[in-house]
Amino acid sequence: MLTREFLRTVDLFAPLSDRDADALIGIGREEVYVKGQTVFREKDAGSKLYLVLSGVVEITKAPLSSGPPTSLARLGRGEIVGEIAAFDGGPRSSTATAAVVHETRLFAWDMVEFNRYLSARPQAALIILSGLLKKLGGRLRKTSEAVQTLVRAL
Repeated sequence: MLTREFLRTVDLFAPLSDRDADALIGIGREEVYVKGQTVFREKDAGSKLYLVLSGVVEITKAPLSSGPPTSLARLGRGEIVGEIAAFDGGPRSSTATAAVVHETRLFAWDMVEFNRYLSARPQAALIILSGLLKKLGGRLRKTSEAVQTLVRAL
């Protein structure tokens, strides 16, 4: 169950007012996945945004030809999952699977409801969207560094 106290531990949502935090909790729902269960697949429509409450979500990319998928990240408690497709309206860029522990709990927001929330609460929208930009910027920097390392190795 997502609580206001838990939201306060997540950088992205910590600055929200109590009213905005409670409203955000009110438009989502908890989903439970067992180890190995797929949350979403690469190329699926991105209609939901997720917050990891407990457990681990492994992010993987399908191989170009044959072989196992490539593991890109393991996201745990307090991490946002599925934000790229959720916000840009494109297909999922990777697959997300519950991993490592027996049970993973996620809080999911339908993007239609989430966007309604953002439209109705401009101060909360500014907090959340600027936080997402920082998070995506950090991930892009890591990716750029990894690509640079790969290119040097060639």
